[in-house]
Amino acid sequence: MTEKMKKRLSDLKARQKAGEPMRCPRCGADTMKEPVHTNALSRISDIYICDACGSAEAMLAFMNQQYPLTSWSAFQPERPASDFRDLPAGDVLMRVQLEQIGMLTEICTKCMNDPEHAAEYRLEAFGSCPGLTELWTQPFQAKYAAVDGAVLIRFRRDANGDLQVAANIMEK
Repeated sequence: MTEKMKKRLSDLKARQKAGEPMRCPRCGADTMKEPVHTNALSRISDIYICDACGSAEAMLAFMNQQYPLTSWSAFQPERPASDFRDLPAGDVLMRVQLEQIGMLTEICTKCMNDPEHAAEYRLEAFGSCPGLTELWTQPFQAKYAAVDGAVLIRFRRDANGDLQVAANIMEK
């Protein structure tokens, strides 16, 4: 679990302890009862969730399955606003190279070095890279929509272990 996720869990727990009304952290529905301790306690984390999610977690536990925190509503990033869909792909590519390639490189490196937490790093990318529409971690690729197509940024390690970046414009 990344530090951001630990901090988010701590924040949720503190808000619940303070009695702050909130949506279910797992599904995002406005179904939490008051007081908060009358809701289900998650089997994944020490957080209260709605009764429907509590039942779903119980069924998953019975089947030895889990619904990871990275899929919870509370952990979905707020995507920064972007005007990329209104720009030509060439302009999108230029802006990504100027403004976001460093962040994408950092997240790619984290995913390659710590694949167990790739889903968490993927969420970090969506919260940090305006205009990002899709991201795959195996192989690491980022896609941005544009008015006339899309921009695809791909990363790989060469034989020496150095990170290589390639960009393509895909026309509609």
